[in-house]
Amino acid sequence: MNNPQPITTGTGKAGNSAPVAPGNAGAAAPSGAAATGSVASGGTAGRPGPAPTGTATSGNSAAIGGAGSGARASDGSTAAAGVPATAGSDAPVAGELKPLYRNPKYTSLAPPVGAPLPAGTPGMWSWIDVEGALSRDGSPAGIYYRHSKTGNKNLLVYLAGGGVCADNFFCNMNPPNKAASLTAENVGSGVFNIFGPDQEPQDPSGERWQSGIFKDDPANPVKDWNMVFIPYVTGDVYFGSRPNGTVPDVEGTFQFVGKTNMLKFISRIVATYPDAGVVLLSGSSAGGIGSLLNYTYLADAYIDQGKGARVFVLDDAGPFFDDQHLEVCIQKRYRDIYGLNDSLPQECTGCFNADGGGLTAGLLKFLADKYPELVLGGIVDSDQDEIMKFFFSEGIENCAFIENPIVGLLAYPADRYPAALKHILNDLVDPSRLGAYVWTGDLHQNVFQTASADRFYLKNGLEKTVAEWLSSLLQGKGERIGAVK
Repeated sequence: MNNPQPITTGTGKAGNSAPVAPGNAGAAAPSGAAATGSVASGGTAGRPGPAPTGTATSGNSAAIGGAGSGARASDGSTAAAGVPATAGSDAPVAGELKPLYRNPKYTSLAPPVGAPLPAGTPGMWSWIDVEGALSRDGSPAGIYYRHSKTGNKNLLVYLAGGGVCADNFFCNMNPPNKAASLTAENVGSGVFNIFGPDQEPQDPSGERWQSGIFKDDPANPVKDWNMVFIPYVTGDVYFGSRPNGTVPDVEGTFQFVGKTNMLKFISRIVATYPDAGVVLLSGSSAGGIGSLLNYTYLADAYIDQGKGARVFVLDDAGPFFDDQHLEVCIQKRYRDIYGLNDSLPQECTGCFNADGGGLTAGLLKFLADKYPELVLGGIVDSDQDEIMKFFFSEGIENCAFIENPIVGLLAYPADRYPAALKHILNDLVDPSRLGAYVWTGDLHQNVFQTASADRFYLKNGLEKTVAEWLSSLLQGKGERIGAVK
């Protein structure tokens, strides 16, 4: 199945009560109770409420359940929050892709529903400045979007990469707005970026982006999906909450408002594509980190305001490591500069270590608990990703290489990066929840045409191409293949 189709939901019976409503925008829960996933009439996400208890029918068999998060249908599957636990002809059955659901102990982080994006020509990219969204240099920010030309309801949301602005060295390389970009696949190819980012717009209609996950190719599992392309313009891995922020020893102020922007974007995206059955939030490099950080906000928006979507995350070449492989000093630096503590979910209690560390372990545990049981997504990377080591090298020896990452890269231990990937995949998250495609090499970014190859359609020394692995992931199968499993 290369193109998972939108999921429809059946209708469960709760004794003699009225049918339980799915968690769609404006759906009313029976008996006046606001079921998990319902939305207030004003367009804002309703708070989870008590789920009714009833009988879910499936032919002649029945199971006690209802619309509550985690309700079990008679086939043993788990119903989505606000989706009846019925295994009828219109509902997901055993072996089919299940909609995402939220553990009812957590509150929704969905932003209020915004206005739909303007109509565009199917198959053609359109641009919109989103009101209130800002680039790092203070100029307007927005998104590109492309409606499916085949009418496919599914959705890809992609976050472009481009480094970080956390010191003078890297701020100089980071694009301050969408008119510039940074897409190097190794340090050698990006060496001239020390004089500034590439003067190539972050525009998905450009030649670079007619490849990989964006290409109209039979092997591409998302080839005819609706697509949203978000340029990287805030230098804060899409997660800053610090307008008019400053960076030590760097002149000027910066709009580190990536998280603020993302909430504005999500409110418009879900309003435009509410009936998506499968949603893939992906990104490369800084965009890969940003996709993990923003997953809970997009996921909750689709749980509360969509029509039964399964939301996956695909982190391409943007892992963020735990304390033993990424020094606490560099994590704290990012927290302070970008205001990450204001951006992180307050219910993620493990995300707020007093010393500034614990970001990755805390967030992964939070996501796994908030969205239980189902495969959440996957990571694709090389086992010696040189660009990521370049950025992380500033932290080694208690942040001794701030402003001097070239020397830091030379000091970066050869066995550290694969060990860090293995720690994430095997120690911080249950292997059944997160897939992995890790090939042996040192090049960076894998889901579009890089300087050397379109690795998305190559096997990269493994048994599958990235495209084939992703196709399996989008069927709910979190395969682990490659150098680090």
